[in-house]
Amino acid sequence: MAAAPIVHLEFRTFDFARASAFYAKVFAWRTEQNASSTYMKLDAEDGPSAGWVRAEVSQAPGPLAYIVVEDLAATLAEVEAAGGRVLVPRLPFAGGGEIALFADPDANVVAIWMRKDHGKVAAPPAGKVAAAKPVPAAPAAAKAKPPAKPKPAKKK
Repeated sequence: MAAAPIVHLEFRTFDFARASAFYAKVFAWRTEQNASSTYMKLDAEDGPSAGWVRAEVSQAPGPLAYIVVEDLAATLAEVEAAGGRVLVPRLPFAGGGEIALFADPDANVVAIWMRKDHGKVAAPPAGKVAAAKPVPAAPAAAKAKPPAKPKPAKKK
């Protein structure tokens, strides 16, 4: 069986206009609002389909997508100028190049990857990211503790 490709990414948002402006400024993405006003799709010719769903109807804290960039530092500067927050400014990438993590204005965590050869677009190999301190998950996504094992009864 072949590995399943990413075919759709869905981000949550509290403000479609803000999300649209942020991604347009940083990555030149175009968006299109649907008639129901609960979904906004990414208008793109290449790559997986993607969109934003209103945070109030979202069932997940958000995906992590890798986006290839030509200049990590310049992109992170654009992220901050557009209202995002840098979480991990630079991390060596075992597959070649460097990655960084940022949070957009709705707290979606996104990874950017600058390849060693700067700009050749390709998906990063699975499992090849250098070890790093994990980004804290949202409280709703916290893992539950497993139930305690029962203690054996004492013999009388």
